[in-house]
Amino acid sequence: MEKKKRDWGKVAAFLCVILLAVNLWQGKRLENLEHRVSDAQMAIMDDIRSVESTVYTQLQEMDRLVQNWSFTPSVNMEKRCLDLEVFAVLKEWREDTGAEILWTGDGGSVGEGSAPLASDGRGAFTGVLEIPLNRGRLEFALDLVTWDSGDECRENLGGVYDTGELLPVQCNPQGGRTQAEYLKGVFAVYECGAELYTKNYAAGALETADHVFRLRRNYEIVAEQAAEAGDRLDGYSCGKLSAEAQPGDRMALTFFCRDENGLGYEFLLHDWVAVEDRDVAPGGYHWEDWPRLTWD
Repeated sequence: MEKKKRDWGKVAAFLCVILLAVNLWQGKRLENLEHRVSDAQMAIMDDIRSVESTVYTQLQEMDRLVQNWSFTPSVNMEKRCLDLEVFAVLKEWREDTGAEILWTGDGGSVGEGSAPLASDGRGAFTGVLEIPLNRGRLEFALDLVTWDSGDECRENLGGVYDTGELLPVQCNPQGGRTQAEYLKGVFAVYECGAELYTKNYAAGALETADHVFRLRRNYEIVAEQAAEAGDRLDGYSCGKLSAEAQPGDRMALTFFCRDENGLGYEFLLHDWVAVEDRDVAPGGYHWEDWPRLTWD
């Protein structure tokens, strides 16, 4: 009798182990199923968002006036401005369709202007828009206005543009090697480097001369040195610039050059504040004021 009880006990224990294993297996399957359902829901939501984005983009494109457009910048030395030669193709037009291009700086608070666009009779319009270069770096937006039979439409061409980035010559600090120190009333800059490049212009447009590094104190030039050509193409360097300074003086390293048309550019490379002996802090100059242009 005792043996039968032990056998039934073993059977019961074995059945419990089996039931536990089945429960664990079912729990694992349920967990995997929940993960699959969650992944499927996320995939469905991603698909819905993708479809919504596509539909929204297509609706926006359907409402747009302009099929494609482009501009070519150049410096107008006589008027001391930036000329933007604009080319635009409309999706729909009529024989009496007129158009003009407008620029607006910072919501109109720093200026605006417009220029008429001439039609070729096949939906293409061209014209030259003048952007001032006597206001420091100017950010502006472009809009196209069209009209026919009394109806007028206006479309933003997208993006905000910067006169500084549309100039033929651009400049970056080179190599990150420049170091500054303030010691015994003298501010010194070591390992000055600059690299010139061009954007929005043909590769051969970068012809420059009169390369000079300058040290400015409170915006006034206190030291300068002719630059030496570096190892890189259009790279320039000089060893050291120094000048007397007082705590609180705003110091800056700049780089000057002149392009083949005679237009001078002065770029801000680094700026500091002389704090106290052996201590300098970054900052002190307004970067939006640079580059400074020299017309004569």
